[in-house]
Amino acid sequence: MRNRCLIIMPSGEPIGYPQGHVNRVYDYVIVPACRLAGVWPSRMDTTTYKDPFELVKEIIDSEMVLCDISAGNNNALYGLAIRFALNLPVMLVKDSKSFASFDASEMGGIVEYDETLRIDTVQKATEVLSEALKKAIELKSEKHSLLYKLGVGIPQPEPVITIPEPTFTAPEVVEEAQPEEEVKPKEPRLPIISPLPDYVGDPFTDEQIEKLKAGDSLFHLNYGKGKINFIKKMDKDKLASIVFDTGTKLLVLAATDFYRKIIG
Repeated sequence: MRNRCLIIMPSGEPIGYPQGHVNRVYDYVIVPACRLAGVWPSRMDTTTYKDPFELVKEIIDSEMVLCDISAGNNNALYGLAIRFALNLPVMLVKDSKSFASFDASEMGGIVEYDETLRIDTVQKATEVLSEALKKAIELKSEKHSLLYKLGVGIPQPEPVITIPEPTFTAPEVVEEAQPEEEVKPKEPRLPIISPLPDYVGDPFTDEQIEKLKAGDSLFHLNYGKGKINFIKKMDKDKLASIVFDTGTKLLVLAATDFYRKIIG
């Protein structure tokens, strides 16, 4: 998938962190930042690899890699070493209580987030991380190492298939094939609620999304019924803090099937 960002996070819960902390960092900080930067996040620890070589190949082939080195995450340090050695773009993040045992200045520095994940600090970390990702994506095209000249770590163009002209003379109308639009897969770790409750209505339109405000209720296909806490404009997107029964989520508002009106 193009514009794909491989996320390397701690697998399981590190010692000294509350249950579900890693997933909350991913949902509240990393996913919103990636989507604001125009990349699609994919977690390495939720993917099954046939062998170590397949894992290394994915680390090299991904357009961008984000390594969370909190709690001395060895997997993130492993991915960082590979990307840095091959002169491929990589982003580093960590929580404010973790210590980096190396100088990250040559790697673009480290974006820190508050391990308490308070909503005000999450908002700031998301903004800083999204801008850092955008900058890293822009700078990767300026690299001139031998690996980049050989195309390592750069998505190759789709192969062009040449269809020979027909040899028969009978007239035939051939419709020009339209390029298939790349469809972003839904994240497997967020199952869609089904069947939908009776109080769930149609999806919001673009116009209705623009009119949403703090205090409005809505239904999300992954998280269920929620109420908007606040909305913040971020470039062309609207970032909303929404309180669900499962907790508060920081999500990008867009007119998609995921956001539904509530009837009554």
